[in-house]
Amino acid sequence: MSDESAPAPFEVKRWQTYVPCLHYNWQPNKPFVVTAVVGARAEVWDPTGGQRMGGHRWVALRNLHATNKTGQGKERRTGWYLHCEPPADPVRQELCGSCFTWKDREQFGVLAHGFGHSTCVPCKAEIEKRYGR
Repeated sequence: MSDESAPAPFEVKRWQTYVPCLHYNWQPNKPFVVTAVVGARAEVWDPTGGQRMGGHRWVALRNLHATNKTGQGKERRTGWYLHCEPPADPVRQELCGSCFTWKDREQFGVLAHGFGHSTCVPCKAEIEKRYGR
């Protein structure tokens, strides 16, 4: 007999986006995209760069979580949590480089060449509101 209320097991997949649970000086605090899962590690890519534009690094799978809450409902202090699942249609969807969300190409205010460098309409409006046109 199966328990229908049990949550589905969490699986790290290629093209998922993650954001940090909390920000610390010693922890890279930028969102990233999973590009590969190998054993107990995930290769991740940061489209916003850092020292190098589009930097790759490895993260242990134990540091990636389905939510920013623990099983007891407390906020996690370390690691990253799932922000967005992989694109449903990789041909029609693009990654917004501002909010790290996969959206249909028609939902972008700026479409740039290069994965993760486009800006969706809501993010573009926020940027224009904050910094002007």
